[in-house]
Amino acid sequence: MSGLTQRSRTLISSVPAALAVFGIAILPAFMLSVRGAAFLSFLLLLVAAIWSMLAAPADVMSRLRTMWREHRWLILAMAAMPTAMLISALLNPAAPRNVPFAYGRLWLFGLVLFALLQLRPKQLESVQWGCVAGALGSAVWSYLELRAGRAGTVGAFSNTIPFGNLSLLMGLFALISIGWAKNDGWPLIGLRLAAGGAGLYASYLSQARGGWIAIPILLLIAVATLRHVSWKKRVTALLVFFALLAAVCVSSSMVRTRFDQAMGDIHAYQAGQTNTSVGIRFQLWKAATLMLTRHPLAGVGRGQFEPALKAIHAEGLITQEATAFEHAHNEFLYNGATLGVLGIGALLALYLVPAAYFLRAALCDDRILRTTGAMGLTLCVGFVLFGLTEVMLIIAQTVVFYSVMVAVFTAHIHRRRQQLGAAPVL
Repeated sequence: MSGLTQRSRTLISSVPAALAVFGIAILPAFMLSVRGAAFLSFLLLLVAAIWSMLAAPADVMSRLRTMWREHRWLILAMAAMPTAMLISALLNPAAPRNVPFAYGRLWLFGLVLFALLQLRPKQLESVQWGCVAGALGSAVWSYLELRAGRAGTVGAFSNTIPFGNLSLLMGLFALISIGWAKNDGWPLIGLRLAAGGAGLYASYLSQARGGWIAIPILLLIAVATLRHVSWKKRVTALLVFFALLAAVCVSSSMVRTRFDQAMGDIHAYQAGQTNTSVGIRFQLWKAATLMLTRHPLAGVGRGQFEPALKAIHAEGLITQEATAFEHAHNEFLYNGATLGVLGIGALLALYLVPAAYFLRAALCDDRILRTTGAMGLTLCVGFVLFGLTEVMLIIAQTVVFYSVMVAVFTAHIHRRRQQLGAAPVL
């Protein structure tokens, strides 16, 4: 009977790890194609954290104190955005008094990180296969829905731009994760390479110019961290990548058309024709800058961007067509407009604090740590670059994706350093 009891306890204690592994695998695998997959992943990680605490209540406070001591700046950085929203809401009478749960989840980042810190590095590396599946699936969705032209919806997303950007990130994660491979044969490496190509293909069909511009920069990050590969091979790989990109740009009528449209829109804007695609973005950036200068501390408030646009139009500063947009098509200006310097500071913390953490790992001598650091850097830099032309974090699934992936890479670095007997990164 005691043996049965022991096996039951072992089974129960293994549930949090199983839930966490399942959660980080389904997030990248299904979030692009199944509505609610991101929220299910987040819920599983929260359940895993609470279950883990209840399974070992005696040392839970000790583990929480250790996590806080080593990762407090990261936890505070992730909490900065909903905190800025709350302060802005209190200072703006017209703004809603609540924080959307999409952003409120960032207050729970510590719980997600706690759940993932209980996993072994190999368990955390299961996220790579979710990225492989997600990237391959994105190529299928793109072929079915985007090949004939830009569709209104694709997969689980109603906007092709974030879909293409996230597909690109998953493809790059799949490529970089080759650095985790030790005894994997060529079939598994080939699968990662195929996923990388699939992510690039989905980004190509999304026609997201901001994502296209990010590709060479993110490839540079990926190749620069391959220090176990000779510099000659790395330079050769970069030259091959850039040659392929140049070939696509030259041979693809779609790419040429998109960039020609952008240049034509810029010239039209200079000539006074402001209602083109790029011209409207310039107007939105102008309006967002005005909102920030007029309400520097806390912005106009969440939910007040469109009314503020209409007020600026009434002043004759932007056209009627520009008032139909719900955001500024720039993450930094939008946060500045709606949340003031509080929002810009929170956004910088959200990106730069984890980026600094991942950069240190990317510069380590250990190949596994370098790989994880490169993936984390790709995530942070990718979101910064995407945010120059799109508001990625206005979508709830995207907030979950960013926060959970930061937690996955942070936990992997922490656990790998424990394996090596090294001191914590933070």
